[in-house]
Amino acid sequence: MKKITLLLALLVASISYGQIVINEVDSDQTSTDTTEFIELLSDTPNFSLNGYIVVLFNGSNDTSYETVDLTGFTTDANGYFIIGSDATPGVDIMLGPDNTIQNGTDAIAIYQDSAATFPDGTAPTTTNLIDAVVYTTGDGDDEGLRMALGLSTFYDEDANGMKDTESIQRASDGTYCTGAPTLRLMNIDCGTVCPLQVSVESVVCDAVTSGTDTYTTTLSFTGGGTETYTIAATDGTVGGDDPTTDASGTITITGVDEGADFTYTITSTTCSISNMINAPDCIPASDVATIAELRAGTLGVDYTLTGEVLLTFQKMERNQKWIEDATAAILIDDPAGVITTTYSEGDGITGISGTLTEFGDLLQFRPTMDPGAPSSTGNTLTPQAITQAMYDANPTDYESELIALTNVLYTDGDGTTVFEIDTDYALDGTVTVHRTSIEEADYIGQLVPFNPIPTFVALGSSFNGAPQLLVRRGSDIGLVLGTAENALEQLSIYPNPSTTGYINIESPLNGDMNVIIYDVLGKQVINTVVAGERLNISSLKSGVYMVQVSQDGSAVTKKLVVR
Repeated sequence: MKKITLLLALLVASISYGQIVINEVDSDQTSTDTTEFIELLSDTPNFSLNGYIVVLFNGSNDTSYETVDLTGFTTDANGYFIIGSDATPGVDIMLGPDNTIQNGTDAIAIYQDSAATFPDGTAPTTTNLIDAVVYTTGDGDDEGLRMALGLSTFYDEDANGMKDTESIQRASDGTYCTGAPTLRLMNIDCGTVCPLQVSVESVVCDAVTSGTDTYTTTLSFTGGGTETYTIAATDGTVGGDDPTTDASGTITITGVDEGADFTYTITSTTCSISNMINAPDCIPASDVATIAELRAGTLGVDYTLTGEVLLTFQKMERNQKWIEDATAAILIDDPAGVITTTYSEGDGITGISGTLTEFGDLLQFRPTMDPGAPSSTGNTLTPQAITQAMYDANPTDYESELIALTNVLYTDGDGTTVFEIDTDYALDGTVTVHRTSIEEADYIGQLVPFNPIPTFVALGSSFNGAPQLLVRRGSDIGLVLGTAENALEQLSIYPNPSTTGYINIESPLNGDMNVIIYDVLGKQVINTVVAGERLNISSLKSGVYMVQVSQDGSAVTKKLVVR
């Protein structure tokens, strides 16, 4: 169980009454969390749950980690049904094997479907979805998970500063609020609940030295401008925006010594928010000269790379960057956007500080500060030439490294199959796959090559021990764009972000355009031919999409944001 307890936000889909809804969730409690529960509610008593399942999704990889089959059960005489830990009073189905609802950025969903449809590791979908909740406990929003479940509204279990003793509860109008748990009882009256929602955005050292440093706590709030609020802290100086006058903003508490915990309070007519901030230790990171030394380090420990590394690739999602030196390579995962300096491929970077982490067996480096301007530019990137047999024997040796293989053949290259987002493409004679997880890659929508590729350039990768190759761009696998394709790169989509229900697609080429729009899971949501420039997208929900435009024998993929 991930034990992160700063914030719990829930995002809820609209549902059809007459079936079953998620009525209450208590995912974070004091100490060992032995009475966590999910309370379902039907609007008719003794409602048959045959054909329904509850699926729990892990936000760290946006896939399911447990499926609960409700077939054979019914709600009670009041319409309640409880799924929870073994110590939950009157639990109907016990969670297992860990007996817990995960903390972090995760989700719960009800489907009218078979449990066999959702083995562990299944991606979320809105197909046969009845109700869903996405929640976070301090890790921030997971837009991909939220959009995949069609959710938009969030609620904070720690709105009253009592996350360990309160739960999220549904009101009669479908909104949610927090209060003392009401297991198998009528939920609290949300009309008297504090309108202000406050979460801890960050707790950051102002400096990292061998002496006593200070740190700054930043709180984000919504629901302000509703009452007169008084803010106080047992240490430090309170500043930032004022929830009395501002609808949303940030509150800062500065000048607190490292190692010193403190409590902040926010009070008003209906609010009594209190929370303790656990102080960070602003200890200098251990120095490592090379990436090989970094990779040999301890997970969860902070390090500073003192030697220069080269940037081999970067992508928009999670602000990820691939770096390598003469010894090894590693992926920088930066979802918080700590690194704000703009870099180009081939730039040298020196003095990157961060925490060594791991995701799906892939080592990652989570930055803790911006290393600043590049230490060199224009460096030549030369992929390491290896054989497929070398990679198959030990892909970890080449993890996140820019490599070049020879005579690689796609088994899917049949002259009709095209590259789609987040799809595995098998390679002949190996268990290694080409994973298309780089959404902005220019080859998305292009035909999968059907001839052997003399020089196949990719980034080594893996997920839970399964070897993968990530291809940066079409030219890395011989799909060199021609003149028309280069021209189509100048295609523009506006307004972007779009709030109008339509977009204009302006192309430098002539002729009709075939437009395919994919959601964040790679599912086609629009496939049409556009004769002019304007395209109606009013059917799209708020979120991030990839727009593939084909014209005059060329294709290009662009990112689109809908609000």
